[in-house]
Amino acid sequence: MSRPIRRVGICILVLAVLCSGQGRPVGRGRNSVGRGGPTGAIDPNAPKGVFPTSHGVLTSVSGSQLVVEVDGEHEMKFRVTRKTKVFSQNKDSQGKSVSREIKASSLEVGETVDVDMQGAPDGSFEAVRITVVPPDGELSK
Repeated sequence: MSRPIRRVGICILVLAVLCSGQGRPVGRGRNSVGRGGPTGAIDPNAPKGVFPTSHGVLTSVSGSQLVVEVDGEHEMKFRVTRKTKVFSQNKDSQGKSVSREIKASSLEVGETVDVDMQGAPDGSFEAVRITVVPPDGELSK
């Protein structure tokens, strides 16, 4: 067997082995969550699909626009639509996290928020879900 043919055969064998591990994970149920996901019940109010999340402090709320400071130097603008869901995340007396839906008009500047977003055709960002996150260590009812 010539050397080039042997090399091609080895390359094909290596690719076949590498590609065999690319299939669907075995042993996971249809509704299970992957590594690092929540272990409790899935929120029925959660929007369908996977959306990137931005975390920061709310710096401006005006009409249908929301501005969030994501770090000391950068701000992101989000468009709030009638489909945007707004939740307040609180902790109950046992320390478990509980979300309840609130109105977008109750958002206040200075609150820490998580914004699930999607890109709009014009290049802007649209808020799909906004969650007001309480400061660490604070219990609210």
